[in-house]
Amino acid sequence: MTETERKAGNPVIPVYAADPDAHLIGDRYYIYATNAGFYESKNSFTSGESRQHGFAAWSSSDLQNWTSEGPILRFADIEWAKGLPHAWAPCLAERNGKYYFYFCADSRIGVAVSDSPTGPFVDAKGEPLIAYRDDLSAIDPMVFIDDDGQAYLYWGAVPGYWLEDQIEYVRMHLSVQKLAPDMVTLVGEEMPTIFTRRLRDDWHDLDHIEASHVIKRNGTYYLMWSEGSFQSPDLQKSYRVNYATAKSPLGPWHHANNNPMLHSRPEIGIVGPGHHGVIQIPGTDEYWCVYHYHPGDADRRIAIDRLTFNEDGTIAPMVPTLEGPAHRPVALGLRLEKTGPFEKGQPVEFRFNASEPVPFVQFFSGETVVGSIHGQGENSWSWSPPAEGFYRIHARYSDQFGDQVAQSATVSFDVLP
Repeated sequence: MTETERKAGNPVIPVYAADPDAHLIGDRYYIYATNAGFYESKNSFTSGESRQHGFAAWSSSDLQNWTSEGPILRFADIEWAKGLPHAWAPCLAERNGKYYFYFCADSRIGVAVSDSPTGPFVDAKGEPLIAYRDDLSAIDPMVFIDDDGQAYLYWGAVPGYWLEDQIEYVRMHLSVQKLAPDMVTLVGEEMPTIFTRRLRDDWHDLDHIEASHVIKRNGTYYLMWSEGSFQSPDLQKSYRVNYATAKSPLGPWHHANNNPMLHSRPEIGIVGPGHHGVIQIPGTDEYWCVYHYHPGDADRRIAIDRLTFNEDGTIAPMVPTLEGPAHRPVALGLRLEKTGPFEKGQPVEFRFNASEPVPFVQFFSGETVVGSIHGQGENSWSWSPPAEGFYRIHARYSDQFGDQVAQSATVSFDVLP
C-alpha cells in the first residue's frame, strides 16, 4: 500500500488530515480537508515546514478505498492569500456544473471555482469572501443549498485562539448568511445561529464552538457543530459534536436534549472526534459521518462511521469505530455535459454511467419523472426545462420487476428567463 491509497478501516486516509468535508459527485466520493503538509503531486506529500500552503483532495468509488487526487489549490496562486500562514477547513458546493471551493486563509474565507471537483481551482473573487475582522474568527465555512435553490454560508468559530485576549468585544455566536446564485456574493444580513455557552469570565475549553454543518431530512434542518478542544485528552474538555434542529435554514435553532451526538472513545484510541461532513447514499435513509479524531497525540486523521436517526427524528448518538465504513460502491453517476446557467428553452445535456449494464433509466426533477432511456448502451440524455428557476435532477434505474436498484446523486442548475 502506498501513501496515496488506503484500504478499509479507520482512519481512511493514511496521512495527517483534519476538518473534512465530504461529497458524492458523479460516480465518486470526495474528501477535502485541512492538511498539515501539502501534496506537490499525487505521490509526493511534503512537510508543513515547506510553507507550501494549500489543499489536496482524496476520492473513492466505494467509501473504503481512497486515492489521492493531489493538490487542487495553492495559496501561491491566490494573490491575496500569498504568505498567509494557515490553510484550514475547506468545503465544496456544486451548482451549474461548476464546483465552488470555500476555504480559510488564516482568519479569512475565500472562494475558488473549477469545472472539476479535483480542480485546479482558481480565485473566484480576487479578494476574500469574508475579510479579516477583529471581533470574530472568519473560519470554517460550510455551504448548504436548499431545495428552492437558495444557498447559505454557515461559518465562524468562537473565540479563536487569536481572539481570546479580546473577550470584551468578541462576538459570541456562529453565523449564517445567504449567498447569491453566483455562489460568490453574500446577500442580506449576517445572522446568528449557535451561541457559546460561555461558562466563566475567562474562556473554558467548552466555550469554544466551530465547524457548522447542515443537512435537511424530512423537512427538518439539522445544524451540527463542534465544541471543546480537539487537542485535549480530557473527556470533560475534549472535542465533540452537538446538534440543533429548525424548520428553516435560518433558525430559530432548538438544541437537542440528547447531545453530544459524537464523543470520544479513548479505550479504542479515538479522542476528540468532530469537525465533520455527512454523505447520504442517494435514494436511501443511509448517512455516513466523515470526521477527524486523534489517538491522544493531537495528530488528527479522518474516519467514517454510520450516522443514524431515531424514530422521532432525533440523531442517535454515534459510536465511533476503527472498523470504518461499509462497502458502498457508486452504482449510478450523473453529471452535466456543459456548465450553466442555461437559457429558458435551451436543451440541457446530461451524461450518466452505471457500474453494470442497465436496460431502463428514468430522470427526475424532485419526484417528477422528466425523461427516460430504454435500451442498454446509451449514456447521454437531453432535456429542455419548461420554465426558469432552480432544478435538481437525479437518475434512477430499476430491475425487470420495476423495483428501484440505484439512484444517482443530484446535479443542480439554474435556468434563466
